[in-house]
Amino acid sequence: MVLLVGTFDGVFAVHDGHDGSPERRLHATVYRLCSTGGGCIAATGSGLYRTTDGHDWVHVAELPGAAVSTAVSPDGERWYVGTDPAAVHVSTDDGASWRELDALQSLPDRDRWRDRAPGEDANVRTIAVHPGAPDRLAVGIEPGGVYLSVDGGETWSARSAGVHDDVHHLLALGADEYVAACGNGLYRTDDAGRTWLRQDTDFRDFWFNYFRESCQHDGTLYTAANGWGPAAPGGALFEATDDGEVERLPYPGENDSFVVSWAMEDDTVYAGTMDVQDGFGQYAPARILRREEHGWFEAAQVPAGARTLATI
Repeated sequence: MVLLVGTFDGVFAVHDGHDGSPERRLHATVYRLCSTGGGCIAATGSGLYRTTDGHDWVHVAELPGAAVSTAVSPDGERWYVGTDPAAVHVSTDDGASWRELDALQSLPDRDRWRDRAPGEDANVRTIAVHPGAPDRLAVGIEPGGVYLSVDGGETWSARSAGVHDDVHHLLALGADEYVAACGNGLYRTDDAGRTWLRQDTDFRDFWFNYFRESCQHDGTLYTAANGWGPAAPGGALFEATDDGEVERLPYPGENDSFVVSWAMEDDTVYAGTMDVQDGFGQYAPARILRREEHGWFEAAQVPAGARTLATI
């Protein structure tokens, strides 16, 4: 097994998830990694790359704008890429050709996205798919909110009422169930975004409300937040079970970093961190953590913030 760590300084390969000397295998500004079943694809500032072994990467597409998010349909037939400025593109031939799903450009909310971030472009920060609804596509716009398609991206509906519009990550738990990690709170929907319920109000850590990503493994939801106000800087890592129990667990470096990415391999959960001592440390050394029986432990270090993780 190879754990791939995407950073603004490239992709690093961590062998067996605990190699003490990660190798840089791709030189690029990496926003998102996505396992494909037969390898991995990387969304970067210079387009899309793919690998079958984690070592050798091939540039497969250069799209208008930076590629900042990516997902693969449950059947593996469609690759989706979200860009900055906000657009979604699809490929049905393993990245050889691409088509923009341009209905997203016709949404009346686009003017509000521009008002929310004057002088900056909104971007498609996250894309979520689920085997229970193979034609359903959910995207999170930063800033902008959540939008849902039931026909593979040909048409879109707003699902933003009740969720913070600074959407960082969408986790598909089921055909209608999603968890949204946002710049102000963690939210959940059980009806495909028609209604949202804020989750972190039960975490009892008021100042930890800046969420970047979540994952679920064996009935446990893993998530983390960065501290604001008197709690800043630093992070908090939470584990929430299906029965509603929420536990905050310590982890190495929590006083100066927070967890921004997750990956799973068999029964092991990995977490990637980023330094927050002086803003977000995109180029500061970062820890890779691994969940073990008695808590979280350092598995490796990489030279830059671990924005995204994947395994092959």
